[in-house]
Amino acid sequence: MAWLENDKSGNFHVCFRLGERKFKKSLKTKNERAAGAACARIEDNIRLLEMGRLTIPSGANVASYLLSDGKLTGRPETPNSVSLGKLFSEYRESLPVDSLEPETLRVARIHTGHIQRVLGSRFLLERITLQTLQEYVVKRSKDKGKNGKTLSATTIRKELSTFRTVWTWAISKKYVSGPFPNQNLRFPKTTDKPPFQTRTEIERRLALGGLTDGELHDLWDCLFLRIAEIDEVLDHLKQHSKYDFLYPMAVLAAHTGARRSELVRSQVCDFDFTAGTVLIHEKKRVKGRRTTRMVPLSPKLNAVIQEWFCEKRRSVFTFPRELNVSRERKARQDEDAVTVDEATYHLSKTLSGSKWKDIRGWHIFRHSFISNCAAKGIDQRMIDRWSGHQTDEMRKRYTHLFPDAQQEAISMVFGE
Repeated sequence: MAWLENDKSGNFHVCFRLGERKFKKSLKTKNERAAGAACARIEDNIRLLEMGRLTIPSGANVASYLLSDGKLTGRPETPNSVSLGKLFSEYRESLPVDSLEPETLRVARIHTGHIQRVLGSRFLLERITLQTLQEYVVKRSKDKGKNGKTLSATTIRKELSTFRTVWTWAISKKYVSGPFPNQNLRFPKTTDKPPFQTRTEIERRLALGGLTDGELHDLWDCLFLRIAEIDEVLDHLKQHSKYDFLYPMAVLAAHTGARRSELVRSQVCDFDFTAGTVLIHEKKRVKGRRTTRMVPLSPKLNAVIQEWFCEKRRSVFTFPRELNVSRERKARQDEDAVTVDEATYHLSKTLSGSKWKDIRGWHIFRHSFISNCAAKGIDQRMIDRWSGHQTDEMRKRYTHLFPDAQQEAISMVFGE
């Protein structure tokens, strides 16, 4: 015989006896009809027990077993619920030292910060669905990005890529099961970046007018310098820089296509003047592994670096920190090396006020290196080997410079 009782809050409890023992279990409902159905189920299963058609396993939770028609032997297991705030915090704490670059960690923190802001720090991970992510994409696509434009789909994809990485880690912690639910997400349309262009081409477009501030910024981002212009920029840096490291660092960037972070990591032992090569230390090409690439030294770079090694103070780094360098406020990754922030700040400051004020950071030298190699007809495979990994999207931006006789080909079709 089973019966119902109410607690002070109005919730129903089902009560029953088996032998001399009384059992009581909360049904977690105030609905009398639902409670009555559960009570009837208990009575039916007690009759099955008395008939020998049902047997309670040793150690089983009797009430749960009878309510589930013999399917549960104890309390049902509940997911290990974790909020997004706790998830991202635990993930960062779990990372081994030096497993990710400081810049990668900084960007990941920004990405997870946006996810927490939009979805909420207390949002439970187990509630993340495709619909949740789609709503996130819609909300983020309405936020402001750089230069007055709305946030690009590329940025949103990167944020969700960071989330997917954390999700994979969460699976190992048994916080979730199953893959990241991002299949069939819809993103705003993207616009291809313009190909790299010379200063003359950009100024010709500027003369036509009608460009917004954002379009102007994007256009200058496409600038690449011809060889003569590179030499002019390098001469300007040599004459006007207050810091000795800036000129040889710029020559190394312009003649190898090395990235800013690769420049500051460079060490004296990386240069082999006899073989005429420099070893570039990479951290982006292969995930989870430090790789290198070998680039030949141009005659100018060879001479400039050898002269610099005779002048600079003693240090294992190619560009040791100068004691009078200002502006750095962050902790240094390498105590004796110039930091990326210092390099960027002083490059921009030295070029400001000159005809080269529109140059946007150290990447101009990398773009120019690749573009000039392409314009001279250097084999694509060799360009990739010298510059490191290149995406198909990046190749598309400068391959129009290859002297592939396109004009001759179209003339063959339509004549003179």
